[in-house]
Amino acid sequence: MYTYKVVTIKSSWKGTPKENEEQVMNENAAKGWRLHSIIPFSTTTGGTTDLKLVFERDSKM
Repeated sequence: MYTYKVVTIKSSWKGTPKENEEQVMNENAAKGWRLHSIIPFSTTTGGTTDLKLVFERDSKM
């Protein structure tokens, strides 16, 4: 069985992430989380507003 965690990375009005995605992934990996998927959220005009990073790990940890 797995446990899941969602981390939201907000973007600036220009679409640039406000956090370093790689750093967020590495920090969570160091705590035993594995990146499962990345879900982009878009505006009606097609720009990306947020990224949802979904992490998973064995619930026995």
